[in-house]
Amino acid sequence: MKLDKTQLKILLKKYTDELFNRYYITNPPTIIKHDRVELGYSGSHNPKNSIHFQFKTTKPSEKDLEIFIRVFTETLIEEIN
Repeated sequence: MKLDKTQLKILLKKYTDELFNRYYITNPPTIIKHDRVELGYSGSHNPKNSIHFQFKTTKPSEKDLEIFIRVFTETLIEEIN
């Protein structure tokens, strides 16, 4: 099967969409919240409030990627045939 660049881009987009959907359903990102309140003791007379959000995600392991590539390619071959 010979692919041109356009077909390859479409294929890679399908692959990455599926990868993220499947991986992050089983390994969802966590959201961490930090509150910071300054009451004006550091030279400023205006109290300040701030909330910081942090999103932590995990990276798929090599084994996860190998399994997903195998499943994706087998599914793709079935679709083509």
